[in-house]
Amino acid sequence: MMNRWHMDPESEQTREVFARFGLAMYLAQCLERQLALILATKYGPGPTKITRTEFDNILADLFSRTLGRLVTKIGKLAELGEDEKEQLQKALNKRNWLAHRYFWERATAFISESGRESMIKELQEAACSFQALDELFTNRTIEWRETVGITQQSVDKELERLVREALEREPGSEAR
Repeated sequence: MMNRWHMDPESEQTREVFARFGLAMYLAQCLERQLALILATKYGPGPTKITRTEFDNILADLFSRTLGRLVTKIGKLAELGEDEKEQLQKALNKRNWLAHRYFWERATAFISESGRESMIKELQEAACSFQALDELFTNRTIEWRETVGITQQSVDKELERLVREALEREPGSEAR
């Protein structure tokens, strides 16, 4: 009898395509959120000029925007080099292609082993490019945070609080 987790090679490869697609889209969303964070912080009004509620409202507004709008906004506000602007535009185009046309355009590739292998490599490259840009803007946010005196310790403490609150709101958390 076959183990229920064991799959034939075609099914495993198909599963790998879907997993790589999910990872690429996840990393595109990470980039999207990081752009919103840097727009709210480094290119925003600054931590001493607004209240927590005003900051939360700015962040909520930025989180509601599309990646395209965030790329446009950061292009206008940030001191970006041409290479960075080009990378952001490529990331936007890649994310839109993945979200709206990827599987349609890869339908014939998806039916063959070599086609799926090509898709896996393509999706891995997309994921790496999203991750690299996310790291670039994360590092800029960290640099800004340090210049205004927000320590890693205070960030860690706030993160612990947020995780604790999230876990307390989780269904069945009363038993903990």
